Amino acid sequence: MLNPLVRRTWAPRGKTPVIRVFKPHERISVIGAMTLERHTKHFGFQFHLLHDNANFHGADIADFVKGIRRKLRGNITLLWDMIEIHRARPVMDYVAKHQTVRVEYFPPYAPELNPVDQIWSYVKYGRLANYCPASLAELRERITTEFDRLRKQPDLLESLFHGTGLPL
Repeated sequence: MLNPLVRRTWAPRGKTPVIRVFKPHERISVIGAMTLERHTKHFGFQFHLLHDNANFHGADIADFVKGIRRKLRGNITLLWDMIEIHRARPVMDYVAKHQTVRVEYFPPYAPELNPVDQIWSYVKYGRLANYCPASLAELRERITTEFDRLRKQPDLLESLFHGTGLPL
């Protein structure tokens, strides 16, 4: 959202920092997936941003999985939380049609086990803390830059994965 995540920062004494936001509820919806190739143990990250102020629907999630399937080729195991959109009809239909895609769910209310939640936290609370873009176009550019930078750091992705405590 354009409304920034305000974190503790420094400023000269008596000069409290002020962040002005003109359209705080405008947003960009993002979907992401941490990937792990079994044989090489190479970590990757795939993401997709929707148009401004749009929401994801089941068909969008199925298309995202289709894109990952095209890039990775071979058997895929999706580890997902149990939010409704992951179980939407277009997603379930796509998974049922493709035997190379298998779904495993995290237990309910266990975001600490989800590696993608680790990525969201790293970017949101670390890289974008106190960031106040003037427009959604500026926010889109910055998010894309941060995620592209993250893609080029498989060691960081591996570290975020290990932060979940999940075994390889």
